[in-house]
Amino acid sequence: MEPLINRVYELIVGNAVSGEGLLINDLQCTFDISKSSNNKDKTNSASIEIYNLSDESLRLLDVDYPAAVFSAGYRDIGMKRLFAGQITNVTTRKSGTDRITQILMGAAYTELNHEVMSQLVAPGRTVKDVAEDIRKAIPGVSRSVFNGTNLNNPILYGYPLQGTPKEMLNELAEKYNLDWQIDEDVLYLHDNDRGNSEKFELAYVVNSDTGLIDNAYRASGDIRRSKKDKAKIQAVQWKMLLNPDVVPGDIVRLEDTLITGWYKITDLRYTGDWRGGPWWTEVRATAIEKVNRK
Repeated sequence: MEPLINRVYELIVGNAVSGEGLLINDLQCTFDISKSSNNKDKTNSASIEIYNLSDESLRLLDVDYPAAVFSAGYRDIGMKRLFAGQITNVTTRKSGTDRITQILMGAAYTELNHEVMSQLVAPGRTVKDVAEDIRKAIPGVSRSVFNGTNLNNPILYGYPLQGTPKEMLNELAEKYNLDWQIDEDVLYLHDNDRGNSEKFELAYVVNSDTGLIDNAYRASGDIRRSKKDKAKIQAVQWKMLLNPDVVPGDIVRLEDTLITGWYKITDLRYTGDWRGGPWWTEVRATAIEKVNRK
């Protein structure tokens, strides 16, 4: 296990109305962050607990949906961002002599749920064009990453966008068999049987040298079933040291003692305790067939 003294974290909270900011990096902190390649069914969220915040810090948190960024890492190699979004709820409780504040965050929460779209995408455009128009309606999302043949389907009679961006993304994903998620300021959208990209040569390699802990194990699936049987897609789970370099939807190369192959990350969970206990990334992934695109 890495030396505890080498760990660093940082929670930055900003109030867009008052212009005030809050930096927390030296109090006891625990975090539990979940991300999915399919935000239609599982939203990206973070739960961060900070011990013994001052009254002034609690006052700065007592506003509607402030923007926040949480980063963690190691002193010698630096921190990396684990989650960015808006604070949706803050609660404080007493535990012995400690005052513990739980901060809940959602990715692009207000932009996805509070903005309302009302427009018609013209006939003759594509599913990708519809997705890009939705992306433009989410102020905090500056770019998109698209992959898959379903995105090239033409919109013959136009496509009405009436509702929140989240409702529209869910509808589009359901209709055209897509996965979508927002991570940082990026909208990822791809065919649900593909990954964020087809650049297999750039895939992160997961093995004991890159932080894999123990062995990966099969979570579901049946190799006797057809690969096209989506109800039984082969899935695996593994645990590794804290690693923000992969995001849900990424393709990785798993090289373990018993299991080796190409996998698409479907779910990630980051957990950690600043003063004790391991900093881990838990991964669930599904087998994916390597393709060569020209």
